[in-house]
Amino acid sequence: EMVEQDKIVSLSLVDRLKLKLHISVCKACKVYQKQSDLLDTFFSKSKDLDDIPTEENPQLKNKILKQLDENH
Repeated sequence: EMVEQDKIVSLSLVDRLKLKLHISVCKACKVYQKQSDLLDTFFSKSKDLDDIPTEENPQLKNKILKQLDENH
């Protein structure tokens, strides 16, 4: 949570130090931070969501629609 919060608003000095300390000892949070940075970079370079390559998957679409129909 603090990884994302640090990107949105400036954390206090104490909170930034806590975050750095935690990331230095927590492998999962270090990996999460790297993944988050990678996604931020990807989406900042993509000016428009239409630029993101997509693939049509009719089977997946039908499966989702079927599940939506069953739930409503």
